[in-house]
Amino acid sequence: MNFLRQITVAPVAQSFIGARLFSCTSLALAEKYYKITKYTKPVDTNIYTAGDEAPYNKVIPRVKKLYPEYEYETMFFKRQNRGLYGGLQRKRSKMCSESGNKTPRAHLPNIVKAKLWSETLNKQVSTRVSTTVLRTVTKEGGLDKYLLKEKPARIKTMGLKGWRLKYDIMKQKEISENSKGLDKTVYHVLESGKKITVGRGKLLKALYPYVFKDNYEPIEWNQFLKTHTVLTTEELVQKLEQYGYDFAPVSIM
Repeated sequence: MNFLRQITVAPVAQSFIGARLFSCTSLALAEKYYKITKYTKPVDTNIYTAGDEAPYNKVIPRVKKLYPEYEYETMFFKRQNRGLYGGLQRKRSKMCSESGNKTPRAHLPNIVKAKLWSETLNKQVSTRVSTTVLRTVTKEGGLDKYLLKEKPARIKTMGLKGWRLKYDIMKQKEISENSKGLDKTVYHVLESGKKITVGRGKLLKALYPYVFKDNYEPIEWNQFLKTHTVLTTEELVQKLEQYGYDFAPVSIM
């Protein structure tokens, strides 16, 4: 009778223990970067058009942002947004004396100042970086490969500065790809096949006369720059196309 009881009870106990172990391991894996995913700045992904009702407590920016929104911009230990910390956080513990008095203390990650070379940008990037990230950059083969690696953990831990550096590297790679085999730098390719060979500064100067005539009141150059300098090359080209601008002086086939 005791033997039969052991047979019937043992599988239940084993399954219960297995469930406990499985839940603990899955919870540990899911919460590997829990401080980054939990204490992140909320990002509004809604697309608003003219005439929509403004949501409550929604701040409308005056100018367009130069970089896309970073989903994992942390609100805890914010200094990691200004460097390459690799997801390292500040840790806390308590020091216990012989008499039993506990004193709280903080453990900060090992951060150093470094100049990392970017092959795509062709310049040195001065930033604060953790020694762990320095070893990873060396292992990956450079800063560009470290930032461009499409891995969920890498995207979560690169930080806001790494996210912006990655965007700059990707834009520069696109320009280099369009300029391959040509003597001039190509900043944008039109649908007709023409390649824009001037930067945003000259495109702004070409757009200003059209905007000046299109406004009811005269617009000054400084006021024009405040509203148009944040536009990308693609958006400037689209505006010039709407005004019927001839791209022959600033493009090649």
